[in-house]
Amino acid sequence: MKLTRITGKFKAIGWIAVAAAACLVHGMPMATADPADPYLGVWNYDQPDRADATNIATAGKFGVNPLTYPQIGTVDFERAANGDLTGHTDQGCTWHFRPSGDGLDLTSTDQYCYNNVIGSGYNIYYWHVTVQGDHEQEVLRANSYLPYGTFDFVLADGRRTRAAAADPGEATRSLTGTWAYDATNPLYLNNLTTPGYRPQTGTVTLTATTGDRLVARTGDGCDWTLDAHGNTAELAPAHQVCGAASMSFWSIAGDGQQLASIMTGIDAQGHDYFLSSGSMHR
Repeated sequence: MKLTRITGKFKAIGWIAVAAAACLVHGMPMATADPADPYLGVWNYDQPDRADATNIATAGKFGVNPLTYPQIGTVDFERAANGDLTGHTDQGCTWHFRPSGDGLDLTSTDQYCYNNVIGSGYNIYYWHVTVQGDHEQEVLRANSYLPYGTFDFVLADGRRTRAAAADPGEATRSLTGTWAYDATNPLYLNNLTTPGYRPQTGTVTLTATTGDRLVARTGDGCDWTLDAHGNTAELAPAHQVCGAASMSFWSIAGDGQQLASIMTGIDAQGHDYFLSSGSMHR
């Protein structure tokens, strides 16, 4: 019985070798892994960390006194034509990539998007992405076109984790609970909304409901629904109304102790607002 099994294994190996040789002789291509495979899917930015500049972007002119912005949110890499990929961001922009060398690079240096969340446009001319298992690293450079000039935007150490790799209970552990806004910090525009630089204060209570859905109750008594995946949750549906207030975008990321957030909407007094650097503590 053992000899028969061993002989069978040798026969199987032999047939594989014959098939491979036939492919070579007749010019038939051998099946190879698609270089796009490791990148496909949704990726969340890891928690920003100002101490080591992980997921902290800088924006400035000629390198003078640049502002810093925590990066949170998602990108969804999907297959496109001719082996290329598209990257759809949670803020509504689509970018075109091609596998190159050790990672992904933009297919061109002139890609542009007007971002309705931040209310300005930008041209990303360099975006290099590498992946190791369920972890991604990226370097990004762009021109940010603002009403008062063109600014350099650089993310030197971007890091993400594949959303599908998250523990199913991670969102509940890292995001639910009652959170209070940190003190404002004008140096970082932290917890200051624009226009007007109004302080963002009060509390937010995040409660898990069914599946990956969270409900966020803000200090004004409004309930907003978000979908969570790993350490990140995003407003779903994208436009929600509570009385005279409305919200069109809200992304939050948490590590169990701190939340980072980006949001835009109209408050109950009819003021448009954008919070580019929100932070809260449990």
